[in-house]
Amino acid sequence: MCRWGAAVALAVMLTSQVALAERVAVSVLEGDKNYRLRAQVTAALRKTRKVQVSPPAAWGMAAGKQGLRGPAAVSPEAVTRLAPKLKVDAVLAGSVGADFNARLLAKDGREVWSGRYPLTRGVLAPKDAQKLALAVSAAVKTANQITPAPAPVAPEPVAKAPPPAPPTVTQPAPEPPVVARTEPPVEAPRLMEPEQPVVPQAPKPKPAPVAEKPAAQEPRASEAQPVLAWVELDDESHTYTPDFEGSGGGFPEAQGAQPQEAEKASAPGHYPPRVRVFLGAAVTWRKYCARPGVSSCSQYDALPPEQQTGDIADFSSNAPYVGIAAQAEVFPLAHWPSLLRGVGLTLGYQRSFARTTVKVSTPVGSTPDREVYATDTAYGAMLAYRYFFDLGKQGAPQWGYAGLRLGAQGREFAVDEAVESPLPVTHRFYPVLGLDVSVPLMRAVRIEGAGQLFLRPNPGESIGGDSNGTLVAEVRDYGTSVSSLGWAAELGVAGDIWGPIGYSARFRLEHYLDRFSGPGTRRGWTNGGVAEDTYSSILAGVTASW
Repeated sequence: MCRWGAAVALAVMLTSQVALAERVAVSVLEGDKNYRLRAQVTAALRKTRKVQVSPPAAWGMAAGKQGLRGPAAVSPEAVTRLAPKLKVDAVLAGSVGADFNARLLAKDGREVWSGRYPLTRGVLAPKDAQKLALAVSAAVKTANQITPAPAPVAPEPVAKAPPPAPPTVTQPAPEPPVVARTEPPVEAPRLMEPEQPVVPQAPKPKPAPVAEKPAAQEPRASEAQPVLAWVELDDESHTYTPDFEGSGGGFPEAQGAQPQEAEKASAPGHYPPRVRVFLGAAVTWRKYCARPGVSSCSQYDALPPEQQTGDIADFSSNAPYVGIAAQAEVFPLAHWPSLLRGVGLTLGYQRSFARTTVKVSTPVGSTPDREVYATDTAYGAMLAYRYFFDLGKQGAPQWGYAGLRLGAQGREFAVDEAVESPLPVTHRFYPVLGLDVSVPLMRAVRIEGAGQLFLRPNPGESIGGDSNGTLVAEVRDYGTSVSSLGWAAELGVAGDIWGPIGYSARFRLEHYLDRFSGPGTRRGWTNGGVAEDTYSSILAGVTASW
């Protein structure tokens, strides 16, 4: 009965070992954002149906409970201790950069396979994922076939050495102890290690284990206290070892790994800034023209002199308007993981001053050049939505964005001195629809661009209203009604210099086209006409981001 019992126990043990011989765990991959690559690799391994795969978070949870994070969670010592408790025969680890550097560790901690696969946006191409899964499956089978072979052979010479001492060599009694000694190395090799130092013949087995597995096991026998701590994982591991079909991306991350991820997430620059402030100088040039009875100023200027009837106005600045510009971008949800982090608000204000030359021409003659002080004021507030993307390397994010803006904007040009004829003074306040984009080339250089469409930017409108009735003249002089259209384009560079401090420099072009209809108060404006208003600005200054 003893022989039959030993044979049955050995058969059951070997059968269970074969059933679990192809079980693989995927550890937390270094540099894997949002664990997308780990979920893809897990799904690819399961699709092969050649290996069993532990849930994605199983290895990280077991390592985290022992205080192991990062590379320490897949060190040879950690693998040799965790693998038997999680009942896995191999662990897939690696690092993520431009490529995925994968390596497979057997349950005894030795590396049995490694490979390198290119990544696109942090994930593998479908063909590469399939190649990786097949390579890992084959490597696990090979390692599993090689590993169990010496296990049953090694105990036999050690077990046969003590029996020759007694005279009864053929006695079958020693066979059950051989079975008892073979069971622990398969099921729980770490529990039998502490018993070996107690035997007085401990120095004798040392030469034999040097070439076998016991060489790696002898040093661990002295660590009695860590062995007891690892045994606690055996019962808890059953709470997450069931196999599930699918990618496994929905499993929560290991609690022990959360502090490391949170520490990385809280690092400066890991998220887009919530607030960005710009303060700098603004230099603006303005050009204005008004022509009666035509659809553009160039059309009127191309007419013969005898057909150029009516008052015209030409306005140009012989010196740029120099002033200040301030802008603020506020995205309070920028650190949220959801798409709501792109919701924000942008504010802007610009005011410039300069001497301006004014000249009004008529068929009879023209007024002399007059120098007056003019002010150019621009302001706006818009709701914004941006999609943020990171083009930086691991550990050094470089945030870019593409987004929409919708709001209101005003542009007012005024002079502080009156002359004989009405001046091209305009006040505009209108809705705006815009697009903006920022693409980082490096930490110190970002290319930024924007485009805006102005909806009915008619003159004679101001955010403060027309309390004294002077704004009506901006339309009445040229016709009874006006229909306007405008646009703006912006292009520049920006970047970070030191900490939250950076710079920004860009060129902005605004253009307005006013089409008047009906008779106006000016001579020759009997059937409306056209006015064109253009602003060219350079804005440069310092930025601060938080």
